[in-house]
Amino acid sequence: MAQANVLHKWRLDLTAVGTRAVSRAGDRIPNPPGYNLNVNLQMISGTGHHEHQHKHLLTKRAWDVALQPAKTFPMNLFMLYMAGNTISIFPIMMVAMMMWRPIKALMSVKNTFKSLEEEHIGPLIIHKLVFILGNLAGVGLAVYKCHGMGLLPNTPSDWLDFLPQPQRMQFSLYSETFT
Repeated sequence: MAQANVLHKWRLDLTAVGTRAVSRAGDRIPNPPGYNLNVNLQMISGTGHHEHQHKHLLTKRAWDVALQPAKTFPMNLFMLYMAGNTISIFPIMMVAMMMWRPIKALMSVKNTFKSLEEEHIGPLIIHKLVFILGNLAGVGLAVYKCHGMGLLPNTPSDWLDFLPQPQRMQFSLYSETFT
């Protein structure tokens, strides 16, 4: 019954529009069911929560920047696998780009994190280390691919012309060993 009286006060009487009595009566109307004035006051005075949320978003953005090289690592693995080990212009260009991009990123670590440092979210040393390790893994992958293609000089005969080329000790094909 009390609920019906509260809801009854919320009806709009259009016959008395323009009188001061209607506006004064509106001041005495109770809050609607489910409305809590304290929640509204907390949202107005909740600047501490906003600062915490802003700091959390900046930290999340810093980790996104730091983990970006590690996120591209699986895609680079697949691309280098599909390039094959033959020496032609396209695999060499892919390996060169695989090596150049991380080296370029390693040279600009400070500029990469500059905007995040200006926001004063704290020390970014761990983020920078993760970023550097991810890029070093990319360079290592490119060096490994160069080794697989035979582009790296890793035997003495690559450096000295009078030494003979090393002979393979075994050839394997379908788990059969030939000498």
